[in-house]
Amino acid sequence: MIENFTNYIEVILVSFVVNVVPAFVPPTWMVLSIYHFDHPLLNTPIIVLSGVVGSVAGRLVMYYYSRILGKYLPSKYKGNLKNFKGYVEERKRGLFLGSFIFSIGPLPTNFLFIACGIARTAILPVLGGFGLARGISYSLVIYASLTIFTAIAPFGGPYFKEIVNILSIIAGISIVLVDWKKLRPEKVEYQ
Repeated sequence: MIENFTNYIEVILVSFVVNVVPAFVPPTWMVLSIYHFDHPLLNTPIIVLSGVVGSVAGRLVMYYYSRILGKYLPSKYKGNLKNFKGYVEERKRGLFLGSFIFSIGPLPTNFLFIACGIARTAILPVLGGFGLARGISYSLVIYASLTIFTAIAPFGGPYFKEIVNILSIIAGISIVLVDWKKLRPEKVEYQ
C-alpha cells in the first residue's frame, strides 16, 4: 500500500515538473501513459487524478512566474493583454469555458497560462477549466494508450519499452534534422 502511495506521489511530482517547464518537455498524457504501462497494477483513475493535481499545481506556478515576466514586456503588448483581460473577465464563464475548450484538445496549454499570467487574469476559473479538461483527456488517452501498448507489446518482446523509447527519440531528433524547406512545395521560408 505504501509503495502505491509513493508511486502516486511520483506521478504528482513528474506531472508538476512537466507543467512548470514552458517548452521542450513531453506532453503529460504521454508521461502518464508510459508510467502506467511501467506500473500496470496501479489504479488508473488515481493515476489520472494524481496527474491532474500535479498538472494544475505546475500550471499555477507557471502562471505566477509569467506575471513576473510580464514586467519586461513592451508596452504595446501590455495594452493588448489588458484588452484581453477585460474581454475575458467581462464574460462570467469565459475564462472557465475558454480554458476548458483550449485544454480538452491536443494543443499545449503552456502559452495559455503564460498569457493569463502576463495579463493577470483571474486564475481559479482557468485552473478549473484546465483541470476538468485534463481529467477527461488524460482518462481517455491513458486507457487508449494502455490498450495499444498491450496489443503491440508482444511484437517487441522483452525490449518493448526500450524500442518505444528509441523510436520516440529518433522521431524527436528527426523533426529537427529534416530540411522542411525542401519538403514544402511553395518554398516559403519562415524567419
